[in-house]
Amino acid sequence: MLREKVFNEPCMIAINIEDSRQYCTNRTNSELPIKVCSQPTQSVAQKWLRETKNLHISIIRNACGYGYDICKADNGTHITDGIFDGPNDGGQWDTYEEALEVGIQEALKLV
Repeated sequence: MLREKVFNEPCMIAINIEDSRQYCTNRTNSELPIKVCSQPTQSVAQKWLRETKNLHISIIRNACGYGYDICKADNGTHITDGIFDGPNDGGQWDTYEEALEVGIQEALKLV
C-alpha cells in the first residue's frame, strides 16, 4: 500500500512481492526493480504519513488493549479512530504493534 501511495524513502530491507524473499539494501522504491519494494518499519511508515501526508496516528491504551486514533498532524483535527474495532473481546488489539499496523493501513486508505 505504501508503494501505491508513492512512499519513496530509503529502507534497509526490501522484499520481492512474488516470492517474499528479503534483501538488504538502502534504496528507495524508485531505485528498486518493479517486483521488489522497500519494507519500512512501522515507525518509518508512521513518520512518513505524519510528515508528508499530514496524518498523525496515535496509539491509545486502555484496560482492554490498544486502539488507534488518526488526526491531522498540523492541528490535531480528529479524522477517524479504531478504538472499538479490534478483534479481542474488548474491541481492542492485544499489542501496540497490531493497533499501529491497522492505524497505518487505515491512514493509507485516506491518502
